[in-house]
This record gives sequence, structure tokens and C-alpha cells, in this order.
Amino acid sequence: MKIAIAGAGDLAKYLTEELLLAGHNVVVLSRSQPPWFTRPDITFRTVDYSSVPALTIALSDCDALISAILDYTMRFTTAHLALIEACQKSLNCKTIIPSEYAGNTDDYPDQPTFYYANHEPVRKVLREQTDIRWTLFNFGWLTDYLVPTSYRYIKDIGENHPVDLTAGTMRIPGTGDEKVAFTPVRDAAKAIVRLFEFRDWDPIIYVCGETTTWNTVAEKMKGRVSGLKIIYRSKEVLEKQVADAGSDEEVIAAQYEIWSISGAGFLPQEKLARQQEKYFNGLKFRTIDEFLADADKEGGRNKIAL
Repeated sequence: MKIAIAGAGDLAKYLTEELLLAGHNVVVLSRSQPPWFTRPDITFRTVDYSSVPALTIALSDCDALISAILDYTMRFTTAHLALIEACQKSLNCKTIIPSEYAGNTDDYPDQPTFYYANHEPVRKVLREQTDIRWTLFNFGWLTDYLVPTSYRYIKDIGENHPVDLTAGTMRIPGTGDEKVAFTPVRDAAKAIVRLFEFRDWDPIIYVCGETTTWNTVAEKMKGRVSGLKIIYRSKEVLEKQVADAGSDEEVIAAQYEIWSISGAGFLPQEKLARQQEKYFNGLKFRTIDEFLADADKEGGRNKIAL
């Protein structure tokens, strides 16, 4: 298949590598071409996400589209609605996986809170149409955030980064006993690629490497970070941060942490098990210990198990 990726960021790197390994042709769509995507084994097309005609042309020879666009503003909505319309107008590209990648969207569609305003309009349009197939793909928290930046394509997430290996600190939302799904991004990318072997998709699909708690993660990290300082942040503290925030970044940082406390980080277990059997039988999703062992073995050379 020829599969397009919208967005040339960190997730798109993993998707590109895994699609190529699976034998697919890869087309990357973005407003500009970063150096990593200047390579002979992919096709790169510069696009304007606000132009449906231009996107329709860019997708004309593609069989499917995966969005890896990361944008916390309403530009996310504009771009995705245009991509959906371009797929509807396309003769061939009748499949889309929008940029979702969160937690339990079935039970907590409004978590994290900042996601809802720009994601729900996209979900609604997808639910109300029948021209293209789609799924919302979710995997919880990225295990990759527990290793140094040199070991991963994924960048730190600023003030909200859970483990600051340089400062030797770890921020734990709530009591730390709330259950949260952790999944390596490489494994999630492999799962997305696997989905193209199937014709029918559930509207929401989940994968998970391990369900655990932040307190358990902290115990693992204490053995890796000498003198690790644990900072607990209650829901009340986080809500006050949102109320008193002087910037969107402060709001987003707090709402990311509230996501863990809310229960949205705990994926629906029956559905998770059923979909593992239905779509991902034989595909390995690594636990935290397995991922960390791979990281130690590879030293980041292949961005954790290419």
C-alpha cells in the first residue's frame, strides 16, 4: 500500500520506519520538510492544510492516511476537517487515522480537557459520515518519557515532563495509585501498521504495554536515578494551576496531569483484551521493565528496538 502521513514530527519518524519495514510506500505531507525526512526511500509533499483541493491532489495516489499532526489550537481542527474532506473527494484514499493518541476516549472523551475543543469536532464529522473508514487509536502514556532524550525521537514535553533526569525529579499527579496505561511509541507505531491488514475497524482501538501506577513507576526510576526527588501534585493544586495560569502552556501542563487522576489513563480492559486478540495477535507490546532493558542494551542507537 501507499500510505500518507500528515505531519513531519517525532511520531511520524516512528511511523515512517515501521511502514517501510512492513513493505509499504510512504508519502509524508507537511508544510515544510525537516532534514530527517529528506531521504530517498519516501516521497515528501509540501502541503497547505487549509486547502482541500491541494490536499486532494497530494493524496490522489495514496491508499490511506495517518495523521501525526500535533497542535493544541483550533488549527488542529481546521487541518483535520480538510484532510477528511480531501479523503472523501479522493478516488483512492478512503481510510484515515486522525491524530488522537490519548487514553480511554470511550468513557472520558473530554480528557485531557484541552483535547476536547479541537478533537471533538473531528470525531463528530467522522462519526456522521460513511464515505471513509476510520478509527481513533489510543495507547495511554508513552513509556519513552522514562528514558533520556537521546534514546528517542519524542521530545520532552516541557513543564509537564514526568521525569526530569537532569534535575533528578519526578512529578506524580494525584495519589500516584491511579492506574495508567504505558506503551512504547515504537510498539504503538507497529500496531498502527498492523491495522492495515484488516478491512473493518472498531471506532476506537486501544493498545497497551503495561497498566500500572505512577508510584510503581517511581520505584523503578529510583533504581535508575540516584536521589530521585518525588513531587506529588494533588487535583486541587492542579486545578488551581489551571485557574491561575498565565499561559496556555501552564493550562495544558496541569490538564495533562489531571488526565492521569481522572481515570482516563486506565484503558477499558475488556475492550483492550478483545482488540489485542482481534487485531494484534502475536504483536508484542513491551512492559516498562522490558522497554527499559531494551533501552539499556541499545543505548538509544536505534531509538529503542527498530
